Amino acid sequence: MFAGFRVSGQIRARHVDAPPEPVDGVTARPMTPAEYSGWLALEKASYVGDIVRSGALSREEAERKSDEDFAALLPEGPATPDTALLVLEAAGEPIGTAWLRHGYLPGVTYGYSLHIQEEHRGKGYGRAAMAVGERAVLAAGESALMFSVWGGNDVAMDLYTSAGYRILDEERSIDLP
Repeated sequence: MFAGFRVSGQIRARHVDAPPEPVDGVTARPMTPAEYSGWLALEKASYVGDIVRSGALSREEAERKSDEDFAALLPEGPATPDTALLVLEAAGEPIGTAWLRHGYLPGVTYGYSLHIQEEHRGKGYGRAAMAVGERAVLAAGESALMFSVWGGNDVAMDLYTSAGYRILDEERSIDLP
């Protein structure tokens, strides 16, 4: 019935019952305070782009929403309680970042962001980053990882499907004449 409507967003989740196999050479470490401001600027710009691309808001509205959301979600920056800001590395070189919030729901870690740098995409690092997130879930004593994915991000959606993440909710939209 809604096949002609484009996917504007999904919420996905997976129960994590055992630590995934680590990916050779991929590690994660806490983001340093010195790295935080650059990461924040890139995250906010990416978030604005996702919102605008999905058709949810105008650029101006998306920028306002981004400022408000980040202020609410990271009130203490990298020291915000129950927050893990990670830098993913391969061979000692940063390849991406992850932003997790433990205790989002009882037993659930929420993944706010998973980003692999453009020049490192297509090398299996997205799957490695998912494994890092799943290990962080278990280390926090939780049992599920949940996150949102914006419509139009087909590469990410395919990765999440192949990694066993189920769609819990999906929003679709269509342009009206």
